[in-house]
Amino acid sequence: MKYSHKLITLVFAAVLLIGGMVTSASAQRRGVRVINRPVVVRTYVRPYVVRPYYYGYNRLWNYGYYDPFYDPYFSDPYLRAQRQRYYLQQELRGNQRELSKHLEKYRADGVITAKERRELDDDYRDVAKAKRKLAEFERNY
Repeated sequence: MKYSHKLITLVFAAVLLIGGMVTSASAQRRGVRVINRPVVVRTYVRPYVVRPYYYGYNRLWNYGYYDPFYDPYFSDPYLRAQRQRYYLQQELRGNQRELSKHLEKYRADGVITAKERRELDDDYRDVAKAKRKLAEFERNY
């Protein structure tokens, strides 16, 4: 009895093996048509990750870990450009606010000293630089 089960299993395995070899041999005989198509290769450099990978503890969303892969600002060029435009506008507003505060402070007494003049010149340079950066960005996008 023991040997008959082993013999039947061996014969069944041999039939399966021979059947698999026959079908794979017939599949290899078919004619293959090769179609050469052009391949478009685009290099993509991920921008520097501004936000850290850990935001703090949050029980509802995977314990606060941040994954930049799912952030749309890294995959969508329109959103990335909008964010960059926003940061440049904020930088310009901040520099203009600082300049107006200094002008108001220094004009209060009616006399602008040499030190105050240097600080005002620095503020004017910062505003001009921020305007140039924003204008260049607007020109390119």
